[in-house]
Amino acid sequence: MEERVIMKKYLAIRPAYLLFIALLFSGFAAFYLFEAESSPKADSQELDQLFGEMGVIKMVQALPVEIRLKDLTGRPVSLNDFRGKIVFLNFWTTWCYACRIEMPDMEKLHQKFKNKDFAMVSINIQESVSQVNQFFEDFKLTFTALLDSDGEVGAHFMITAIPTTFILDKEGIIIGKVMGPRDWDGKKAFALFEHLTNGSVATTSSLRSAQ
Repeated sequence: MEERVIMKKYLAIRPAYLLFIALLFSGFAAFYLFEAESSPKADSQELDQLFGEMGVIKMVQALPVEIRLKDLTGRPVSLNDFRGKIVFLNFWTTWCYACRIEMPDMEKLHQKFKNKDFAMVSINIQESVSQVNQFFEDFKLTFTALLDSDGEVGAHFMITAIPTTFILDKEGIIIGKVMGPRDWDGKKAFALFEHLTNGSVATTSSLRSAQ
């Protein structure tokens, strides 16, 4: 008799118990989904702020950029070689005064992030190997230099001012553009590339989807 009473009490409270468990799990699920949906938006807002502080024009491109040029040793280099890294892609010339001011700062940025998911690639427009080599020796630059000898790549990117810099995400897609020189060795620049290099490929993709 006592066992029947206990069983009836158990059966009476079981639906309420199951309902409580269901609500608990649904709460966890709702919280997780909220976090998953809000995270890309939060990242996008932070990136907007960091871009704004550096005067970076935010861009939303659909396809990865592909460039294949020779470096100072004559070796062909493709942007695909840097897939999985944030790419700092800079167009410049040796006679550009602003480039001469900017490039030592770029070298400091390169030194700070070269061991992370980061690659600095400079593309010289229509100058000789000897000119670029001498410039790199004079300014003690160690990042990658490519030669756009006929200017076709610069024309494709519609370069109208130098220096011009593009920022590519880890999938090789342009996410930002800078026209003119910047203080690349300052705290704001370091914060920007710290944010970008710490993100995953999926994160930078989600930033575009959050637009």
